[in-house]
Amino acid sequence: MTKNNNQKYLPLILLLIPNFLLANAGSPMIWFSFLHLIWINFIIGTFESKLLVDKFNLQNRKWLIIAANYISMFIGYYFIAPHFSMTNGYPDFWGMKSRVGEYELGGFFIGFLCSFVATLIIEFPFYRLSLKTKLSGWKLLKPFFLVNLITNIIMLAIYFMIVAFTAKWN
Repeated sequence: MTKNNNQKYLPLILLLIPNFLLANAGSPMIWFSFLHLIWINFIIGTFESKLLVDKFNLQNRKWLIIAANYISMFIGYYFIAPHFSMTNGYPDFWGMKSRVGEYELGGFFIGFLCSFVATLIIEFPFYRLSLKTKLSGWKLLKPFFLVNLITNIIMLAIYFMIVAFTAKWN
């Protein structure tokens, strides 16, 4: 091989070295949640704001929807989900101590469900303040629940795909 051919394999070699050295710095759950906390919340908040306008004709202050997502994700995923996962018998929500095949999906789902309920409670005041037209009753609640349900189902599916293939049901 020429020097140019060897250089094209360098990125692949650099990506594989940690696997051979067992130098993994955190679980996929931890790294994806960090990405979620930093960037994905902005995307989710923008998407939710756009859904409120496009599907429900609710003009809103997008920055409040985005702020709500950052705050609820931080509280929900870093405090509530691990706490309820642990109180239901699985102390390793983030998969930092579990080996392949040991991650328990029962604790994951309980933690995620409790986090979703907390998200609704935490985000609702932001949502209400963000609306440029004041509503009440079902006209206020329906868009909020549906938009949050859509984004939370998407995030649940992504997190589930991260852990499902190396997990067990308990």
